[in-house]
Amino acid sequence: MNIAFTTILLFVILAPGFIARSAYNSSKLSVNDTNKNIVNELTWSIIPSLTLHTLFIGIVHNLSSFFIDFQQLGNLILGVTTSNKAEESFKQLGDFKYAIFSYNLILFIFSFFIGYGFRGIIRFFSIDRKIRYFRFTNKWHYIFTGECLDFKDVPDKYEEITDKIINVLCKVNGKSILYSGEFFNYYIDSKGDLEAVHLRNPIRRELDKDSGKEEDYYLIASRYLVIPNNDIININFRYFSLEEVQPTEEEKGNAITLDEITSNK
Repeated sequence: MNIAFTTILLFVILAPGFIARSAYNSSKLSVNDTNKNIVNELTWSIIPSLTLHTLFIGIVHNLSSFFIDFQQLGNLILGVTTSNKAEESFKQLGDFKYAIFSYNLILFIFSFFIGYGFRGIIRFFSIDRKIRYFRFTNKWHYIFTGECLDFKDVPDKYEEITDKIINVLCKVNGKSILYSGEFFNYYIDSKGDLEAVHLRNPIRRELDKDSGKEEDYYLIASRYLVIPNNDIININFRYFSLEEVQPTEEEKGNAITLDEITSNK
């Protein structure tokens, strides 16, 4: 039997696990390396694939008139060359081609939603923040969003964050420049390394001329600023928890309105 056919058959069998893993890792939470080893990916897909196939085989056997002929499937996988067995196996494939196609199509679609849904469950219950094993591969997500505050060894809580201010120290034309602004976005490459930081309402100052006064900062004529990683020396993250304080009745009574100020003049 042609080894190419056996390879394709094994790929189809392992495809559900591969699809589920791909759906699970399809968000910005995961580093999507374009140079992935397909053999390694399929190896990691063995257990999910066997689990999904076991589930669907049970459904097929119990809810339909079809059943899986494991003997014929084994002959196809092992590449049995006995003429009678090979001919019989391919004849069954031809006879049930539409049923086989439907089974795999439904399984592939189900696998995608299983991977997508499992990621949603992990995120909804914050399991990735509580258990290191379930943590996604994009470490920068947890740092920039502040979700790292929910890690076991960190005393603060992510839910308390209302604002995120980032200070980025850069080397620009031989000068040390400090950029500050609200966190807006970040960008990583296919290996998970930081490419750039995106700030909102940025300000800057030159550290070489720093006198410690607020006048050293000046606004940048842009609402958003993208700083490439090549210019970055280090990054300082500041997470704030701001609360809106309602004035008391006494404070409201002591407040002077604009109309009162105008009339006094």
